[in-house]
Formats: sequence, C-alpha cells, structure tokens
Amino acid sequence: MRNRWDAKRASSLETDLAMRAYSSRLIGEDTALVLHGGGNTSVKSTTVDRFGDKLEIIWVKASGFDLGAMGEEGFTALSLLHLLRLAELESLSDSDMVNEVRRARLDSNAAAASIEAIVHAIIPFKYVDHSHADAVLTISNTPEGARLLSEIYGENVLILPYVKPGFDLAVQLKPYITSGRLQAADAVILEHHGVFTYADNARDSYERMVDIATRAGNWLERRYGPVEIAGEADTDPVLVARTRRIASDIAGQPLISRKGATLPDGQVEKFAAMLRKGTLTPEHVIHNKPFPAVVADDPQLAMEYFEADYRDYFDRAADGTLTMLPPYPHWVLFADGSSRSFGPNLKRAMISSDVSFATVRALSYASAIGDWQGLTEADLRDLEYWELEQAKLKSQKPPLELTGKIAVVSGAAAGIGKACTEVLAAKGAVVVGLDLDAAILQRMNRPGFESLVLDLVDEAGVKAALAEIVDRYGGIDILISNAGIFRTGARIEALEDDDWDAAMAVNLTSHRKLLKHSIPFLRHGVDPAVVFVGSRNVLAPGAAAAAYSVSKAGLTQLARVAALELAEEGITVNVIHPDAVFDTNLWTKEALETSAKRYGLTVEQYKTRNLMKTEITSADVGRAAVAFVDGTLRRTTGAQLPVDGGNERVI
Repeated sequence: MRNRWDAKRASSLETDLAMRAYSSRLIGEDTALVLHGGGNTSVKSTTVDRFGDKLEIIWVKASGFDLGAMGEEGFTALSLLHLLRLAELESLSDSDMVNEVRRARLDSNAAAASIEAIVHAIIPFKYVDHSHADAVLTISNTPEGARLLSEIYGENVLILPYVKPGFDLAVQLKPYITSGRLQAADAVILEHHGVFTYADNARDSYERMVDIATRAGNWLERRYGPVEIAGEADTDPVLVARTRRIASDIAGQPLISRKGATLPDGQVEKFAAMLRKGTLTPEHVIHNKPFPAVVADDPQLAMEYFEADYRDYFDRAADGTLTMLPPYPHWVLFADGSSRSFGPNLKRAMISSDVSFATVRALSYASAIGDWQGLTEADLRDLEYWELEQAKLKSQKPPLELTGKIAVVSGAAAGIGKACTEVLAAKGAVVVGLDLDAAILQRMNRPGFESLVLDLVDEAGVKAALAEIVDRYGGIDILISNAGIFRTGARIEALEDDDWDAAMAVNLTSHRKLLKHSIPFLRHGVDPAVVFVGSRNVLAPGAAAAAYSVSKAGLTQLARVAALELAEEGITVNVIHPDAVFDTNLWTKEALETSAKRYGLTVEQYKTRNLMKTEITSADVGRAAVAFVDGTLRRTTGAQLPVDGGNERVI
C-alpha cells in the first residue's frame, strides 16, 4: 500500500481542521482502506466561544460524507467534555446516544457526527483514524483470524473481539485506556470491523494505518500470491434484464443493476456458501444484504427462493417492532461466475458493485487460508435493522419519479433528443444517448448520463450498443426514438434518389432496427414505454418536403403497428408530432430562410406561424415526450400528440 503523505502539502496547512481534512482524504482515496463513506476520523482542538471562553472540542467526520472527497465541511465540531461525560455513563441507548451527540454540537445546524464520536473522544490522542482495511478484515474473517493477526502484529497491536459500534465500543475500549494498554499499542484491530490508529500528529496516525494495512496485505501475498478480480464476464443481456425486472417487482420499484466481480472458475457454489457466513465488514450488510441470490437457470425461481430465504432470516429476529426491508437481493451470482449488483438508484448500485469486488478478493484469500467466518447472522441482522440505520432510511427524501428507470434516446446530441435527455435526467432516470455526432461525448459523459457514438443505420452496431447499455445498467425501460434528417427545398420532380434513400434510411428504417433490438429488453422493463418523434408533416405535409414527410408518415405507421403488437406485453408506444422547432440541427439558417420565403413570411413570422403565435422549443417537445413515460399517460398507447402551438390543417 502506497504512503501518499506529501510533506510539502502538509506543511502549508495552518489549522488542525485543515490538517485533519487532508490526512482523511489520503485514507478515503484508498479503496483498500474504505469504500463509499466508510471509516471515520477526528481531531481534538480548541476554540473560543462567544463569551471569550476557551473550549476543548473535537472535530468528527459527519455522517453521510465521503472521506475521499470531502474537505473541512465534512466535519462537525462537538464539545469534548460532553462526550467524555457520556462515556462515563453505565448505559446509553442508541437513540439517546444520537440525541446527546447532537446536543454536543457547537453549531446546531451542523450535520450529525459519526456514531463513533464517543469512541474518538475517549482515545487520548489528538488525531484518530478508523478504517475498514480489506487485508486486515480478510484475515480477521477466517476461523483462526485472531490468532493469525496476533502472529502478524505481535504485542504492538490490540486485537479485540467484535462489539456493536457506538457506545458499546466505547465501553469496550475504556479499560484498555485506563490501564494504558491502548496508549502503548500502535493500533487497535476490532475483529470483523476495522482498524483504529492514533497519534498526536496527523502524519504518524496516517502512516500507522498504512503500515497496519500493508503488513496484512504483504502477509497475504507472500503466502498466497496476488489476487486479481475480474469484472469482464459477459452474461446474456436478456437474462440480466429479466433478472432485474423480477428483482424490481420484489422491491416494488425499478432497480439499477451494475456489473459486479467475477468469481473464480467453478467456485460459484463454494463462494455462495462462504457468503452465508458474514460480510467483509459490518456496514456491507447495508449495501449487499447478509447473503446474495444465486441464479442457475431460472431467475424467477432464484428470486423467489431468495425472497423466502430473506423473509425467514428476518422472521428469526422475532421482533415485532421491526418492519422488513424490501426482500430483493442487492447482489446476484450467476452460474457462469459473473455477478450483478442491484440498487434503487445508480449510487446504491455502484456501491454494491464496489463492495462485491472487495468481498470476492477477500473470499479468494480466505478460501486459500481455509474458510470464511464473519459476523453471525444475529449480529448482521442487528446492524441491518439497527434503529440508527432505520432512521437514516426514514429521513431520506422521496425519490424522483423516474429514479431507477433506464432510458435510451436516439439522436440525442442536440435539439429535441438533447432536450429529452435533460428532462429524463431531471426526473431521476439513468439516460444513455445515441448519436452519430461525436460531440455528444462531451455533453453526456458521466455514469448515469452517458452516450455512445453510433450510426443508427448500422444494425449490428445498434444491437451491440443496446446490449452494452443493458450490461452497464441492467435493462431498458424507456426508448425515445428521435434520430432524423431533413433535406429541404427539393420538389418531387427534382428530388434525387440519394436524398430520398437517406431520409428513408435514417427517418424510418433506423427506427425499425432500434425498436427491433430494443423489444427483447423492453419486455423485461418496468412500465416499458416507447415514444417516436414524428412530425406535423405527417398530418399536414408541405410542398418540397416529400422525402421527409413520407419517411415520418411511415414512422408513424410503424409506431401504430408496434402499439398493436406490444400492448399485450405492457409496452406502450406513442408518437409526438412537433412542428416549427427551430433550435435543432435540422434547421440551418439557410433552410429556415428558404422555408419562410416559400410561405411569403419573414423568418420571425415563420417561426411563430401557429395559432398560439408562439415559438415551440425543443424543451417543449421534450416535456411532451416524457409525459408518455413518466406515469402521466401511463395507460395511453397508440396515441399521436401534436406539439405545434396549434395548426389549422392539423386541427
């Protein structure tokens, strides 16, 4: 493990909090130490209150912040004396602990501090670091873990049995602090939980953490060699989409699925059995539940088995005060060794996927050591249904209406397609844009809002792109088929075959190919919906636009037939007919001037020639298209909706 300390950077930091934020990021940026908000850090300091009195305080990482990305804003200042007095109590319930730690805040509006705040307070050093170092936990989570850790670290590291984080952990540490044993040690390792290091300066505490993790990692590599975990297995995309739909039905909401770690050849059953014996670190039960689902041949049976198994696990708590979480798997292992994560949104699915890689790496080593033994089922259930975790879930804001949905938009680089992607994303959907224009890569370039450069006339390319989208996100729920070209000005007598053929290829045939290869995934979508972008010309064609008008009319007929064919599978198919949308790439300055001249109008008159005398924008069309897919018009199929400001000929 690389020591990331930069002495020059550190020497420029002028406050305790600035130093604390810097060394915390060094820990958080190393995924072998913490993942996605895991771990916590603190620094003891002083401040002067409003009355000029000096106060002893402790800055503690706030709950919900990520060590690897946060700065000073990620810490909450607490009264050190208040926390130390809490540690002297004989007992303290979790809810009372949370309330008391809130009362200890210097700023009542500050974020809630980590549940480990009291633990950080009683450790008698200025800087305290806590991580979930994978290598340490890998060794800890074996039947002989405590003995092996003792051999590796000797007497310089305290190795303590697992207790629940929070007040219970503070109680466990107190006698070791009182006796001086903690102060004499370089670190504390909590079995199945993680590592605490501490010192009176940030560098020593950080470098002790690196040393502890490095020694564990070196021990594993010396004995068993390096372990590389792949994520490249290509599971049948239709199987992935079907599994996601079944899991979504159990969850009662659409789920996002990400590719997880690939298991070693022939080890699915063995790893599945090991995973019944605990997670890598306690918080992973929140991300991946206490065990994964295993799909052999039939995902329906596998999901039903998991649901029943999870209900039994919940019922064994025999606690009538608990409300069961949705019994869908967060992690699924497939017979070919591939795995997928499942989450209610992209962030949760990505966390689950990352946890799968760390877990499979640890299991690979544990398998070589002998076996795997994490926390007991009862301990895991206590954490999964811990009142503090339940409170976090209850405090979350309701999701946006398209959260968990996966949308594909063709012709998405500009204009109407661009507007559709923006409306979909604003409503919470994962959106993938398709376009021939490589400029789309600059705009849609992040997970959950990304793009593929694609010639939609290329059927093999279309098929591969859709499979790639399913591989990335788990399925397809929404298709907005928008790609189009418009070559204006040629009357039928002068219309060239190349212009006619190009219009038919792009405006009609490419849509058929896109729909054809989307259907196998849409039938496993959640409330699946297709919207075709037609044109006012379908209902009221104009002169010198034969190729465009005929191709859009054919597209509308294709949509009507698709609505008839797909209704029995629950897939809605609708058409919108925009007109005079001039903020698109279809309308060049020259094309606009030519069309206006043909009608004897100025450009401004031409742009507002509808009954409402208003200009129609791409955003107007985008909102109309999304109304067919966001639940607004959920029971409508085969409809044609004009978005034209009112046209006498259409009406």
